[in-house]
Amino acid sequence: MKIVFMRHGEATDNVNKIISDQEIYWSVLTESGIQTVLTSVKALPQSIDKIYVSPFPRTIQTAHYVSVKYPSAEVIIENRLHEIYHGKYSNKKNNEDLDNTRIKQINGDYFTRFGEYGENKYDIEIRLCGCLKDIYNSSFNSNTIAIVAHGSIISYLKRILCLHSPHIKTGKIEEFNEVDLKPFLKYMKKLSKIKSDETNKRVNTIEGLEINSDLKSSLITWQKKNLII
Repeated sequence: MKIVFMRHGEATDNVNKIISDQEIYWSVLTESGIQTVLTSVKALPQSIDKIYVSPFPRTIQTAHYVSVKYPSAEVIIENRLHEIYHGKYSNKKNNEDLDNTRIKQINGDYFTRFGEYGENKYDIEIRLCGCLKDIYNSSFNSNTIAIVAHGSIISYLKRILCLHSPHIKTGKIEEFNEVDLKPFLKYMKKLSKIKSDETNKRVNTIEGLEINSDLKSSLITWQKKNLII
């Protein structure tokens, strides 16, 4: 399978250096962003069968210009490709706290959240693995698919698929030929083990609580079914 990653063009919140991680902020492409996208579209491959796009205005605008070149391509708005949610720092500028969280994630921390109640690494990777699984199950090896999303999301997808390249710039494209989507299956097993280990750790903590045995049993059962990381 051939995969074309495309990052949305420069948007208003890119210019203002604001974290635009929800649709309601309505960050749309600038004129410069549109021109960059149009230039990149000219360099796209001869055919694209499916276009998967994040549900944000700036990504949907970008996907529109791609779809004009490929009118027969199926366009799929994929909610799991949305931008990373940054919690209390949503719609604010980047800061040292967010940078420190990113460093922790790079060093293997799956559970520290962005901005206290935003997403963590586990949240991001489990939703993207689910997205890749559905793409894998609904596509053929001969297909060429385009994924129009955000820079950080594309970086996560590339890591999951063992594809190596620098962070993609706004409005630019990256093409990967003969991509094997199966690495995400191995990655999902890794995430399952991470969840299992964390569940067991919390169950052990509950076991040490001095509470009624029936309540303890109920709490353990609930924890196993509803792990909130």
